[in-house]
Amino acid sequence: MKAHCWPMILVLLCLGISPLHAQKTTLVQTVRGQVLDADSKVPLIGVNLILLGTDPLLGTTTDLDGRFKLENIPVGRINLEVSYLGYEPQLLSSLQLTSGKELILNVELVESTIAMEEVVVTAKHDKTQALNEMATVSARSFSVEETSRYAASMFDPARMAQNFAGVSTGGGFDLENEIIVRGNSPRGVLWRLEGIEIPNPNHFSALGGSGGAISMLSSSTLASSDFYTGAFPAEYGNAFSGVFDLNLRRGNNEKREYAFMVGLLGVEAAAEGPFQVGKDASYLVNYRYSTLSLLSDLGFKPAGDVFPTYQDLSFKVNLPTEKAGTFALFGLGGANRAYFDPPADSTQWGNTDNENWGFNEQQRVGTIGLSHRILLNDQGYLRTVIAASSNEYINNYYYLDANKDYEQVDDESSTFTNNTFRLSTLYNQKFNARNTLRVGLILSQLDFDFALKSFDEELEQFKTYFDNRGETQMYQVYAHWKFRANGDWTILAGVHYTMLALNNNYSLEPRISTKYRLAPKHSLSFAAGLHSKPEDISFYFLETTVPGQERTSPNRDLELMKAAHFVLGYDWMLSPSWRLKAELYYQYLYDVPVEKNAGSINSVINARSIWSVVGAGAANNDGTGRNYGVDLTLEKFFGNGYYFLLTGSLFESKYTPINGIEYSTRYNSNHQLNVLGGKEFQVGKKGNKTLGINAKAIWAGGNRYTPIDIEASREAGYTIRDESQPFSNTTEDYFRVDLGFNFRINTAKMTHTILLDIQNVTNRLNAFNLYYSPVTEQVETYTQVGLFPNLNYRIEF
Repeated sequence: MKAHCWPMILVLLCLGISPLHAQKTTLVQTVRGQVLDADSKVPLIGVNLILLGTDPLLGTTTDLDGRFKLENIPVGRINLEVSYLGYEPQLLSSLQLTSGKELILNVELVESTIAMEEVVVTAKHDKTQALNEMATVSARSFSVEETSRYAASMFDPARMAQNFAGVSTGGGFDLENEIIVRGNSPRGVLWRLEGIEIPNPNHFSALGGSGGAISMLSSSTLASSDFYTGAFPAEYGNAFSGVFDLNLRRGNNEKREYAFMVGLLGVEAAAEGPFQVGKDASYLVNYRYSTLSLLSDLGFKPAGDVFPTYQDLSFKVNLPTEKAGTFALFGLGGANRAYFDPPADSTQWGNTDNENWGFNEQQRVGTIGLSHRILLNDQGYLRTVIAASSNEYINNYYYLDANKDYEQVDDESSTFTNNTFRLSTLYNQKFNARNTLRVGLILSQLDFDFALKSFDEELEQFKTYFDNRGETQMYQVYAHWKFRANGDWTILAGVHYTMLALNNNYSLEPRISTKYRLAPKHSLSFAAGLHSKPEDISFYFLETTVPGQERTSPNRDLELMKAAHFVLGYDWMLSPSWRLKAELYYQYLYDVPVEKNAGSINSVINARSIWSVVGAGAANNDGTGRNYGVDLTLEKFFGNGYYFLLTGSLFESKYTPINGIEYSTRYNSNHQLNVLGGKEFQVGKKGNKTLGINAKAIWAGGNRYTPIDIEASREAGYTIRDESQPFSNTTEDYFRVDLGFNFRINTAKMTHTILLDIQNVTNRLNAFNLYYSPVTEQVETYTQVGLFPNLNYRIEF
């Protein structure tokens, strides 16, 4: 490790030396929620809940609906013990309770396989495990608080996940939140919301990609969710690298609450509450408008001539019924635009070649869905979700012709529209404490309309890459069985089937995983399975047609790309608050689409989006790939006022194109180390103020690039790369330090929070890529973003 990493690590370690000493406060709030059986989702009656650290002890039990309420609880960090006869107990520690918002908890307990007797609480809510009880490896849950606590996460679940083991920054850019999992392309990530697949929920994303500049998801609406880095349970398909399984929280059904936030990136407002006091139905809605758009409306342009704007809306309406189950209407949508209009006056164009060029990029993404869950018996439930999604990308690149009265002349224009209608339904049956079966199906109707043409200067005419509209379907069926042999041994087995009706190609994917507790603090886990993902529908219609030629779609019959995952994991609970976790993994990718021209080195493994393969020509499935490595996590869960997280990855990511030679992929940065932590202090005589300090350091391998042929570039006057050595070079190692500060003030019925995130506090200009400059006649470096502050003020009441 480089020397400048060590001071940062020492600072983070020092943050945890002294515990947080709570001070007395007269401000109080309500804690309430519901306790369910983790497998059957049946409410548990008579569960004991005790608030630790109170004198005398405060506690309650759940009612006939599994609900509980603790009133007049002092604000601050609280620890809640949950226990029930015959179930594994749980300790919810360091929960944040503020005066501006009630704390509503949804707790799920696992039935014990041992004799039904009262046991001492030793289990702890484990964030390194997924909420989904069918997952054993390469999975963890995360909370809304983490998305705002981790330095430079900016309330973004994707940026927060970049701190987890197995996720690297290689191949990415500072202002993007791409998820590169274990050396795989970010295209391999699946996004789910409320149990159903959704389009990429990020502003300023690329077609077929999975990241962007700003998340459309607000921490105001998210509940605890799951993130997977490999060997997924059988219910997850259409992914080969990672899965975000996101949940929207329910609005407060007893009290109306509001939140407002203003910051450098956006202005946000949220509201929640009951439709009618005394009824269970509730609503939650959040709207955000970019600060740049707001300033533009007032006549200011602080971002200069290139102007990005965005807005988004998310909501959930929860409608419980007495006998027909629970319905929920939910939605997420956003629109963004980035454009540059060149001046229609050649005297203002300057001396470079592109002063008369302009562009207009627009994106609109939205999903609206209806979910329903009903308990069919004491041990089984049925959940059904229907959703309609749309994502549209409109791009236009042009120049102004001074010889034609500044007429706008198109150079490239495109419109890509995908409209999707999905039905997802699952039935979960818990037979007993040892056996649970889950079966389900997903039906997708895919409507599309693609158009892209670009001017070819050599042919002096436009080439058509896309001009297609139509529809197709995708079918997915799965079954998953969990067997708990005893309290130490769990076995899960399942199968997932996917078929794309466009070409009738399919994938049958067996999956198995197991977890064995060697000792009270040690456990081993193993998982293996096949996974697949079709390409973006537009890829199957890719062509390079010029006028007068017959139109073809050479990629239409391509097989689904597949990946075999193998993971071996080891967990060691060093103490109730400290955990060490290591995972060794191997992935083999096959049926990978590659350009089928002899000697080509092009493969979709290296593509971030559909734009990465436009112009590549016809493809076949003769490509392969390999990813293997080890992930390490050392974590101290938040408690006693501080937390600590160290994650590291050593890995190789290789691919083989049509020529049969193995190369490093674009994402093979080889190593990544994240060190982050934070400390919370109570300040002020009344104990109603909290200061949080968070820090993070990242050290990773540099971005890979194809070397530049300097002599050929000098002769041509532009960058020419040595394509015989794809991605064989790397930029300098990536290093960045981020800091985050939050100051919270609790008043009688209101909470004020000031948040400051500073990304890259040392202003280090990490290398992004290299290019040949005809001006200097040398190889120059594109650098990434330097110091980037994000200031927000939030009020909850």
